[in-house]
Amino acid sequence: MRAVDKTLVKLFILQLLAAAVLTAQPAPTLTPTPASLNFSWQIGTALPAAQTIAVRISAGTPNYTVSIIGVNALWLTATPDSGKMPASLSVRVNPTSLAVGTYTAAVAITVPGGTLPLNIPVSLVVSSPLPTLSVSALTASFSTTPGVPVSQTVQLSTSSGPIAFTAAGGATWLTVSPAVGIVLPGSPVTLTLTADASSLNPQPAPFTSKVTIVASGVPTANKTQSVAVALTVATVAPAIASIWPAGVQIGSPDTTITVRGSNFYTSTLVKVAGSATALKTTVLSPTIMQAVIPAALLTAAATLNVVVSNPAPGGDSPPSGFVVSASPIVQATVNVASYGGPGISPGELVTLFGASIGPATPAAMIVVNGFVATTSGSVTVNIDGQPAPIIYISQNQITVQVPYEVTQGVGKSIAIVNGAITATGSVDIVASAPGIFSVDGSGLGQAAALNYNSVTTAYSLNGQANPAHIGDTIVIYLTGEGDFATGIPARTGLIVPATLSPLPQVSPLPVIMVGGAPATLAYAGPVVGSILGLLQINLVIPTGSATGPAIPISASFGGTAAQTGITIAVHP
Repeated sequence: MRAVDKTLVKLFILQLLAAAVLTAQPAPTLTPTPASLNFSWQIGTALPAAQTIAVRISAGTPNYTVSIIGVNALWLTATPDSGKMPASLSVRVNPTSLAVGTYTAAVAITVPGGTLPLNIPVSLVVSSPLPTLSVSALTASFSTTPGVPVSQTVQLSTSSGPIAFTAAGGATWLTVSPAVGIVLPGSPVTLTLTADASSLNPQPAPFTSKVTIVASGVPTANKTQSVAVALTVATVAPAIASIWPAGVQIGSPDTTITVRGSNFYTSTLVKVAGSATALKTTVLSPTIMQAVIPAALLTAAATLNVVVSNPAPGGDSPPSGFVVSASPIVQATVNVASYGGPGISPGELVTLFGASIGPATPAAMIVVNGFVATTSGSVTVNIDGQPAPIIYISQNQITVQVPYEVTQGVGKSIAIVNGAITATGSVDIVASAPGIFSVDGSGLGQAAALNYNSVTTAYSLNGQANPAHIGDTIVIYLTGEGDFATGIPARTGLIVPATLSPLPQVSPLPVIMVGGAPATLAYAGPVVGSILGLLQINLVIPTGSATGPAIPISASFGGTAAQTGITIAVHP
């Protein structure tokens, strides 16, 4: 064979070998990251975020195409749908209108000259929507008067699953119940909204607030809901219980009176009937006001009809008389222990106040044959026509005992004769009007109380530096308990003798509370050597009492309570 032919043969063989090598090389491979995708969506929420698939190829940069494989897989998209390798695909799902369930499909990537398409599995889980909370009413309107709570209800219901909630009013006068709860399908929850106007002054415009309801496990837009609340507070008719002082003499200057009663508001005024101008009024509380009666109304003897007036619809109170007298008058009659009133009781020690009702020189009580005298110098005091034992007299203040012979009723007469001058007044007489003595005589604060030491039989003054202990016996003093010693024929002004046996006791016993717990009483009767009508009570500090330097103590006789604000010191 010629040399040229041999060369051609070799070249032909090499070409065949090269072709065989090329034919034997494997097809390029595709590698996705991640190898599969999972989506989840709750009906009613935002669509799931797109996810990315990175696809690498083992060799070259061939073109590719993308397709979606699956039955009814229109909810799945992958972009871009073609390009050159390597690929970065953005895969999205749009599950809108799909029912609850699990859906599967695949993203298929095809490379020309490659093997079968690369299928990347995609899973979509569609879950039930979040429940929504429905409130039956988003507004509530109330109309009431001070001190009269009013309520309305709203209902909470759920669209599907259970919903936990909290509810709260946005003002001190607005409460809601229950404050927490769970609403279940088919079992709505009733919220009671209560408006209490006790602390509010009536006004033309309504008070506004809201009830805020916060739900858990609901769509964000449904999480917080509010019920707007409007409360209209109307006035009611006021009432006058007492006026202090009850009167003055002709020619007195501008006089400030204290009016006690009920249903007083910031808009309440005090007037004198027949006067075109309301008095200068200062409202101190819902039950106390002060007003200034000008001197121009005090120039002649008269009974001024004082009226308390509220804006409509409240109107005016019944009138209460204020006496302008040509002679001295008794301006007030109060319990000597509590300075309370207006009623007084038989046997009670009371103080009468007024201008120039007694002598210029003070005098103490006089005891004659075991009884307090009803005359001191040229001064006598009659209550309901009965002579009263005189404990103390001075120009503007007289302390007496209410005679046991008086009768109960309203507007009983008081007459003080001071030589040629007679001062008059009136007072209500009731069965009991107890007052507890305080250590400083003010009728408030630390009681005039003694600790009793059962070992030494000694007494010591109760106070912060010397408290009583739980189980100890203490002694307190009162007046105004009423006529309890009816077995003694001559009671008025009696100085209780040591020979009196047995000593009479109040029956039934009064109720004494110490620190919120009822006390056991060992004695509730007169004080030997003192005027009948001064009452001593021996009591045991109860186990359930609160402890501290100022523990409240109260007394009640047949349902009539002594003043509040009296305290004792109690140590555990």
